[in-house]
Formats: sequence, C-alpha cells, structure tokens
Amino acid sequence: MTYVPKRRLAALPWVQYYPLITKVTAMPKSNPPPHRPRLGALSYETQGASACGVQKRRVAVCLAPGFSLSSALTLCAPLRAINTLCNSDRYEIVFAGLTREPVISGTGIAVEPAVRFDDDAVFDLAVAVSAYEQAMAYKKALLRFLRYQAQHGAEICGIDMGVVHVAEAGLLSGYRASVHWEVLGAVTDRFPSVAFCDDIYVIDRNRFSCGGHMACSDLSLAIIERHHSTEMADAITQELESGSRRPADTRQSNALSWDPTIRNRHLRQAIDIMQEHVEEPLSIPEIAGQLDVSIRQLQNLSRQHFGETLSERYLEIRLNAARCMLMYGNHSVTEIALATGFSSSAIFARAFRRRFNMAASQYRSEFRTSFSRPFFVPSD
Repeated sequence: MTYVPKRRLAALPWVQYYPLITKVTAMPKSNPPPHRPRLGALSYETQGASACGVQKRRVAVCLAPGFSLSSALTLCAPLRAINTLCNSDRYEIVFAGLTREPVISGTGIAVEPAVRFDDDAVFDLAVAVSAYEQAMAYKKALLRFLRYQAQHGAEICGIDMGVVHVAEAGLLSGYRASVHWEVLGAVTDRFPSVAFCDDIYVIDRNRFSCGGHMACSDLSLAIIERHHSTEMADAITQELESGSRRPADTRQSNALSWDPTIRNRHLRQAIDIMQEHVEEPLSIPEIAGQLDVSIRQLQNLSRQHFGETLSERYLEIRLNAARCMLMYGNHSVTEIALATGFSSSAIFARAFRRRFNMAASQYRSEFRTSFSRPFFVPSD
C-alpha cells in the first residue's frame, strides 16, 4: 500500500502548541507561569540540577512508513514535559529516517526526519517505531543504525513492531522484551534467544520495549524514573493527567485470553489454561479437572461472563491466534492450522471462514497489501 499524505504537520493549528513534531530537533524552552500549582512533591521552586540531573540526552525516534503517530507522540510527550518543568533541555528529540523525505504515518500525517540512518549522528537513546513489516531496504538501514547506536553505548528501545526490528538487529538476545499480544505468538519461535512476554512494557538493563499505543506512556514514565527519579516521574504523571502509573508486569488486555474484568478466579484460570494449550487443546472436562470444579459450573460462568460456552470461547482463542500468525508470521496455512490445534487444514479452513467470512489465505493477503485486519465480522 502506498501512503498518501492527507495533510502536513506544519498546516495543523495545534503544532504551535506542541512543537515536538517539527523539523526542529531541539525541544524549545518554556518559562513556567508565575503562579503554577505544585505538582505532588515537586514544585518549580525546587527544580534544578538536583531534580532534573545535568545530563542532556539525545533521543532518536526512528520512523517507519505507516508508523503509529500516536505511539510516537505518547512516548515523547513525557520527555518533552521534563524540558518544560525543568526549564531546560533535558531531552533533545530527533526524528530519524531512511532519507530526509517526509515519512507518512498510519494516520496519513507526514513527519520530516531531521537525520538519516546513514548519518554519523550518535544518540543516548534510539527508539524504533514501526507498525508493520517493512521493506528490506528500510530494515537494512535501520538495523545498521540500531547496531551503530548500541556499539556507542546507547539505550535501545522498540515500540510495536519496532521491537521485532530490534530483535532482528540481534540486540535482544538474552533479554526480556514486551511485544504487542497480536505479535507475540508469531515471534516467540522466530527469536528463541529472546524472552518475549505480554507485560505492558519491559526495561531489561539497557533495552526497553512495549507493544505501543497507551503502553508508551507507562514506558516513558518508567524511563524518566530510571534517568531521574520517582519524584520526577510522579510530577510528569500529574502534569499530563495520566492517572495512576501501571507497573511493568501489568498484563496486556487481550479480551479473548486475558480479561481484567473477570472476577471469578476459576474462570480466569480456565482462560489462562486455554491460552497455554492452543496447539494441543484440552477438553473442557480436563480443564475442569485441573481446577477441581464441575464442568457445569465452568460452563455457567462462561455463559454469564462471555455469553457463550467455554468451548466456543476456546475456539475463538485458537482462531485469533491463527489470525495473528497469518498477519505477523511466515508459516503456511497448513502449519498454522496444526499450530492452533486443528487436526486438518480443511477443518481449520471451515472454522476460519465461518468466523471471519473469508479464507485464511485471503486474510493474510489483504493484510499484507492494505493492512486490513478485520476482527469484528458480522455473521452471515
């Protein structure tokens, strides 16, 4: 798919209030208002080297065609807020790309990189932001850039599919990493030396990762706490009205396999068991036996919470796992059928078509050509 820019950032009225997304790489200084209220334990009167530290960090945000603009902004917003609260440039945020030509985000908004991957610029933190698989020419340049930054001591961060690119660069071997739950099943076998998980974010030594979107805020605040202090991170949280900061080990909300609204522990454990046994499905009596509850009790709990039987929910979990593997993996349809517990590709094909109103091969093709990824499909 060729992205066509719908509008340029310079034409947007809110850019003047949010100067982060410009070709200018340095964050502008801004004097605080004279009567600004205290932010938790931190006030403007107490800011300075003790609160903010003295090191200015250069952050490279690597943009890929179709990248999630919201993820990039959500990650950068807390870093920019520190510059405002400290009244000095603590972070210099620089957009990097394959060329200096504008990169079109998934929303159609164009962002112009200030540096190229092939430039000799060195950064303290390099962030790979990507939403989809990328062309080989882009990936070669990006991976070379990430390795170069790591060799020069930079912290490396992956956002969304950017985590996969960091792994492709060989920079996650021996590390834990978070990746979006849709991608998790497809990358676990591909990178056996990486301990992927479904936590909302992971900070493992000098490697940072998250699945993107709202988790970027949690990760960014954790980075601030790492670089500065808990006091500073709490102040930024209040400044941005982010609510309570979520701990890193908060699980991603995959409504089919893990739902935080499930209050009954037996039902919650049953869903966990089904998620862990996608390739070799257990029978409902086996699941009930592991939990020491009756089949009838489990089925009633499922109907009350999901409006469907536990068997129907189990099939949904397996088909969704197949859907994710079709989008982000390279296995054949037959291999995916076996990996999601179907005894034959014919049985899988019927179940998939019944659920998504199209063949599995068509689903993969449409995702790769137009990023179509329907989930809520009306039944015939």
